[in-house]
Amino acid sequence: MLTINMALEENKNAYIAGEYDACVVGAGHAGCEAAHALAKLNNKTILFTLHLDSLANLPCNPSIGGTAKGQLVREIDALGGVMGKVADSCAIQMRMLNRSKGPAVYSPRAQMDRTKYSYTMKHLLENLDNLEIKQAHIVKLLTENVDGKYKVTGVLSGTGAIYKCKSVVICSGTYMESRTILGEVITESGPDGLPRSMGLSASLSDLGIPMLRFKTGTPVRVNKKSVDFTEMTRQDGEDDIPPFSFSKEMDGFKVAPTESQVPCWSIWTTEETKNIITGNLDRSPLYSGIIDGIGPRYCPSIEDKFVRFSDKGRHQIFVEPMGENTNEMYLQGFSTSLPEDVQVKMVRSLPGLSNAVIQRNAYAIEYDLVDPLTLKPTLESKIVDGLFTAGQINGSSGYEEAAGQGIIAGINSAMKLLNKEEVILDRSEAYIGVLIDDLVTKGTNEPYRMMTSRAEYRLFLRQDNADLRLTPIGYRIGLIEEERYKDFARKYEQVEEEKTRLRQTFVSSSPELDEILINAGSTPPKSGISLAELIKRPNVTYEAIGVIDKKRPELTISIIKAVETDLKYEGYLKLELDKIEHFKELESKKIPEAINYEDIKGLRLEAIQKLSKLRPMNVGQAGRISGVSPADINVLLVYMEAHKHDFI
Repeated sequence: MLTINMALEENKNAYIAGEYDACVVGAGHAGCEAAHALAKLNNKTILFTLHLDSLANLPCNPSIGGTAKGQLVREIDALGGVMGKVADSCAIQMRMLNRSKGPAVYSPRAQMDRTKYSYTMKHLLENLDNLEIKQAHIVKLLTENVDGKYKVTGVLSGTGAIYKCKSVVICSGTYMESRTILGEVITESGPDGLPRSMGLSASLSDLGIPMLRFKTGTPVRVNKKSVDFTEMTRQDGEDDIPPFSFSKEMDGFKVAPTESQVPCWSIWTTEETKNIITGNLDRSPLYSGIIDGIGPRYCPSIEDKFVRFSDKGRHQIFVEPMGENTNEMYLQGFSTSLPEDVQVKMVRSLPGLSNAVIQRNAYAIEYDLVDPLTLKPTLESKIVDGLFTAGQINGSSGYEEAAGQGIIAGINSAMKLLNKEEVILDRSEAYIGVLIDDLVTKGTNEPYRMMTSRAEYRLFLRQDNADLRLTPIGYRIGLIEEERYKDFARKYEQVEEEKTRLRQTFVSSSPELDEILINAGSTPPKSGISLAELIKRPNVTYEAIGVIDKKRPELTISIIKAVETDLKYEGYLKLELDKIEHFKELESKKIPEAINYEDIKGLRLEAIQKLSKLRPMNVGQAGRISGVSPADINVLLVYMEAHKHDFI
């Protein structure tokens, strides 16, 4: 433990640099959302970054959104966050993924202008009231012991500056004690050759916080002039994509003509690529033991793909632009830590890249992180009062996962400072809730990536209704402005009005109706039928029945899509909501903080150990802990009922 007085005594350069409500350490996607939430909720906040020009950097793939990730971005926006707004203004190509699989997994994705995204976010935060941004290297967390527990009092920079505060949110990304690895060349740095964070990891460990070490990586960047696109498959954007931000949605979809969007390209590895990689595995740091950290299972390096999926002769690679005013192209799916000379051969073995000029080498990066099992669902530490962590420091991967945690950590830091009720999103409310619940109850032994399959209630947790689920929460806590909330309320008034109208409007059989249904592969009705029942039929759309709907009001596309989806999936949604109601019952059964699991007869030893260590807040959370069985939960419920008066 290092107190403010100790820091002043031990360091001759130490001085009090300022006093704040909250300090946010790290200005990546988690830090930007945390700082924005804190400042918007009227807390005097300072945001620290190792380098001001790398604020909100996109060091790996220059895109926002994607499968499950697009849902996260829209949820962040629905709560009042900023990632979606900035992404909308910096997109150079938009697409909706998973169109063939149904609305439950529709996922918006946008290619970003990388540098524009960074300076747009920086400009937004620089102009925010209650927020200062400072380039500084934070090396120590300052605490004091209050009634036997550590409590945050400030942070110490490498120059000796002490910043007093009541709350700290650490969003260190992949920078904490990081090192980049390119073959046998190891550099003590963060991504893109930027400075790394030193000292903070040891400071957290000294306070008793368990630390882990993970690894991730990024592919090469090649110069567009050296690429032959005639050997590649072109992927154009789409012009019917909604904006990430609901604040822009009421003006209609973000219609950007396809021809104005920058194309992406796809290729496949060749037999030569495979031979080069497999012939140089002895030089791979991944297999030689140089890399200690655990890498992501769902985003492996290209050499790992050929080893783990040896039955596959080739792997798909996407060639994507880094921005409108640069020639750099990013090879998505081609990350590696093989030596530089091998990378040149690998890249030039790919279609269209035989003369490729590499502008940035691929590399692996290792970094320290905290064990997420030591966190509360609010993302506050169980060990240090007033300490919150968000993003890759908690074991996740991806910009969107980081930003989702960042806004929750920022909100809960603010709620604690303001003595208001904490905000916890459960698994039935948001993908953000699934993400955080997985991390704090199950932990992770690899960089965690959000996927639609992780969400049990994904039909309800759609990207299009994130505002319906979360905007009331954002409004209640103060992140959503009055005018925006009124627009939101009016939108769903119109949705309900239109669903009611469609249910109450009946049409008889007619040549026009018969033609619509036959074209949709559906049987014409023998008697009158409501417009709502027609829309429920497969392949029958709201747009298609327009010719027989004589009193149709003028509605925005977002309202039409909401109406159509609600009606088409009405039966399935009802079943899902029934499941959610049962889930909520278990979540509402709070476990007393003072409970001693060793006193509960019938609990298995493993359950006693896991429950005692993780201290779940409710029965639902307890049931999701690895090693706690349904039988253990039944024993716990019986005990809680029998001793309910003991904990009052």
